[in-house]
Amino acid sequence: MELVREITVKEALEKGYWFIDTRTKEEFEEFHIPGAYNVPLFTAEERKKVSQVYYEKGEKEARLYALELVGPKLHKIVREIKEIKEKEGKVVVYCWRGGMRSLAVAAICTLAGVNVPRLIGGYRAFRQYILNRMEERLREKKLVVLYGPTGSGKTRILRILKEKGYPVIDLEGLAGHRGSVFGGIGLKQPSQKMFDALLWQELEKLKDSPCILVEGESRKIGKLFIPEPFWEAMERGEKLYVEIPLEERIRISMKDYGVREFPPEVYLEALSRIKKILGDEKYRKIKALIEEERYPEAVAELMVNYYDKLYARSTPNEVKPFKAKSFEEAVSVVENYLASACG
Repeated sequence: MELVREITVKEALEKGYWFIDTRTKEEFEEFHIPGAYNVPLFTAEERKKVSQVYYEKGEKEARLYALELVGPKLHKIVREIKEIKEKEGKVVVYCWRGGMRSLAVAAICTLAGVNVPRLIGGYRAFRQYILNRMEERLREKKLVVLYGPTGSGKTRILRILKEKGYPVIDLEGLAGHRGSVFGGIGLKQPSQKMFDALLWQELEKLKDSPCILVEGESRKIGKLFIPEPFWEAMERGEKLYVEIPLEERIRISMKDYGVREFPPEVYLEALSRIKKILGDEKYRKIKALIEEERYPEAVAELMVNYYDKLYARSTPNEVKPFKAKSFEEAVSVVENYLASACG
């Protein structure tokens, strides 16, 4: 009889298991299975010391040293997992690749009468599973991809329609970035692995919907890349282009980017990254406007001299164009199109 029962990622997800991550707090914060609990076997410093012993004295000595470190806290670990199990029902423990950490935790819990399985292959197996699953899901989905010049309120439109119950995935929201040179101001991006997992989670929520509305993006959002299966689905999706007047776009951009919430230096640092593209004359003009806090004029200059030109080059040719007189009309245009496309 095996001391520790093992289950696959597929079984854990299909049978509604809750996940317990046994890696360090720092590893967990970088990426984890969405919704997982963190009950670390080691601290980051302890893990480093165990690795050092392993490389200097070998596996046997490293295991003995690890036991010396975790021995005093095993009772706390088992108690915490017991409480999670009592609260959630079925739980499974995992580490990076189904190695010693999850095995040790599952074994000591089972010996203490708290029977928990461990995840075969750990987080690495989960990641491979969700990327494959994403590709399978997207074969049967139609994506409606919303394009429009900077400031058209595309992200706002998505969030309004999501609140109304339409199938929407907000890529920029998941990525923690607004998708432009100024898009990271005031935001923090997750790791690539965490972004992929969050995107998979959103896709699973919409598994019964025949189509999904997303915003047209470049392949890269800040430092993150849209996973290949999702990107390919966007490329073959229906493309809708909505444009509103420049005055409306300036107003929306001022609010969405939190203009005036940060000192001019923050915007100037971002501006410096596109100095070569703007050219000296335009760069100096916009820089002066920011320094004088004449933000509406600075935003208008950026739109006309940078964003609109950039967007025109990156927008697909096969879009369905719509011109709206206001943001509210743009919302109606997209809503009507989506209702028809997904009907």
